[in-house]
Formats: sequence, C-alpha cells, structure tokens
Amino acid sequence: MRKLPRRPALRRTLKPGFFAGGIGSKNNSSQPKWVVAVVTGIEKISFDPDFNFDLDNEAVLREEKMKQVLINFDFPEEYVAQLREKYPELKFVHTTDKDVAFSYLADTHILITFFQCSRQIVDAAPNLEWIQAITAGVDYMPLDAIFERNIRLTNGRGIHRIHMAEYAISVLVMLARNLHLIFRSQFRRTWDPSPHQGEIYGATLGIVGLGEIGEEIAKKAAVFGMRIIGVRRTPEPVEHVETVYGPQDMETVFSQSDYVINLLPATAETENLIDRRFFAQMKPDACFINMGRGRSVNEDDLAEALQTEKIRAAVSDVFYTEPLPETSPLWDLENMIITPHVCGRSPNYMNRAMEIIDHNLGVYTTGRGEMINVVPPDTRY
Repeated sequence: MRKLPRRPALRRTLKPGFFAGGIGSKNNSSQPKWVVAVVTGIEKISFDPDFNFDLDNEAVLREEKMKQVLINFDFPEEYVAQLREKYPELKFVHTTDKDVAFSYLADTHILITFFQCSRQIVDAAPNLEWIQAITAGVDYMPLDAIFERNIRLTNGRGIHRIHMAEYAISVLVMLARNLHLIFRSQFRRTWDPSPHQGEIYGATLGIVGLGEIGEEIAKKAAVFGMRIIGVRRTPEPVEHVETVYGPQDMETVFSQSDYVINLLPATAETENLIDRRFFAQMKPDACFINMGRGRSVNEDDLAEALQTEKIRAAVSDVFYTEPLPETSPLWDLENMIITPHVCGRSPNYMNRAMEIIDHNLGVYTTGRGEMINVVPPDTRY
C-alpha cells in the first residue's frame, strides 16, 4: 500500500480521463473503512484509511507517472509551451542552467539537446530512452555509451539544408569572381581590377558527401548551369548529379572538379582523410571548400597546397581545432577564406528543429509511424 505525500503548494486542474473515487467514510462506523482508488490508465493504487486525498495528491500522482523530457538548451519558450500543450502526457523541463539540468537527469526519459550531451550527462540519466539532437553531426556525443545502453539517438539532419546550400552558392560565386582578392585591395585602399572574373556557369562541381545538404547544393548549383558530380557512401543516383561515385573513387571527383565541396561527417574513417593525396589530384585553378567537419581535412596539407599554388584558393568554415589557433598558417594566406563556423546558422534554425522534434514526439507518444533522422550505430551519422 503506497502513501503519496501531500504538496499543498501544488494546484493543477485534472485532465479529462483521470478518475478518482472513494467509498465509505472514516467517521461512519457502519461503513467499511475509507478507501480511495485512483485509476491512471497504468495501474490502480490503493491508499490506507489515514491518507488525506485531495486534488493536490491527484496532481502529484499524475505527474509522477508522466515521462520526463529535459530540454537543456536555449529553445524558444513559445515552442516549449506548444509542446506542453500538444503532449500533456509528458512532463517538460526546460533549463539552460547546467546544475539545474543535472538535478533532473535521474528522472529524465527523453533528452532534447543542442551540443549539451557529455558522458557525464548520459551516465547521470539511468532512465534515458531517447536523445533528440538538433545538430546534424553527433560526433561530440559519447556514442559508445549511448549505443551500449540501446538509447535511441535522432539528429537534426535536414535543418541545415537550405541555408548551408545558400552559403555554398555564395562562396562559389565569390571564388569565381575573386571577390576575396578585391576585398583585400579595398582594405589596402588599392584600385586593382586585375583579379580574373570568372563564372560558375559550365564549371564542374564535386560534392563529397551527397546527403540532404549535398543534394540541396546540387539542386541550386544546377540552376546556375553547373555540372555536378559527387561521392556517396552508397553510390546511388541523385537528382541533378551527373555521376555518383563511391568512396573508393573520390580521387576521380577531385581530379575532374573545378570546385570541390567537402561535406563529410567526423568519424574514425574520415579523420584527416582529405590530405595531400587528394589536393595533388586537383586542377591548379581549382578551389576547395570545407563545410563538413574540420577533422576530415589535414590542415597542414591544405596550407601547403595553397602556399605552393597547387590549388587556386580555399574556403573553410570548419577546422580541426576551433577557434582556429592564431598560430595556424591558414590565417596569413591571401588565397584562403576563413569563416568562423557560421554556415550552419539561420534565423529559421529553431523553427526547422521544432518540426523534427514534434514529429518524433508524436511517434513516441502514439507508437504510430516512424521516427525521422534515426542515427544507426554502425555509421553513427
């Protein structure tokens, strides 16, 4: 027989479908002892005759049976309110305070996170069933621990598709027109019309990593009249892409392309994968663009290729170590464009994240349909 504590400060309205009833009375000896039964849809619990039942305890019981969702980043409060209203069977906790978040981990079943998922966090959450990241990459997470415990992991794949494709088109045009050299002349107050003014129309674009972002870049680049080839782990046809190669033929993509965009994830297989061997295959007037993960590129080899003009120019938004150390030779190269990991940012980011979160919570609560963006233990992306 279980006795719930009274919490006078807690006042909540009972939701439809919650039933409470009692028979008899403590003060009437002709009746059986007073018993209260509460049917929650999960189990029936009886209380002893001395238990003082009121709406407070009904709310406590209901809350104790709700699975807890912890959102441990700065998610817009309006979206949190929408989730609470749409999924009343779940208890949502929203905090950006690390200590407060830790205090809720023991009872957390679902973690919705944005770069806040360490081994310490996972170990402190024994009831954790599912992690929803709103990042595309999950290499910052303790993946071994997550998959050993059979915790479901879903990511934010697709959130970045539009704005990262726009970033790609912007730097392709900038490189073709050599705007980076013109801007440097402006800062020196020098009128220099000598930088070559090219076009991306008719040029060959090689995309290494034809996922959702790569497919969107291919779509937009095709509108500009580019020829597109690419690399995919499983070389299946992709719309707007002339030829899709497997990883073993990546050098072919580097050798044929006027521009190469790297979108590879960070895995054990991609660590420093793009090195001097690939840069040596590129045309001397070709350009390299890194929008994937910094750890997939050997930065010393990239710097050498730029210094020796084996390639014309490079753009990188991601680096092996971030922020990029001041000692990196990449800072001093005129044919190198550095952006501080901003190509994944967008004012629409959280709105697109909400669509993924809402869909997957709907599947979780109803058991109908399939979750999207499930991260497989074998590929880990």
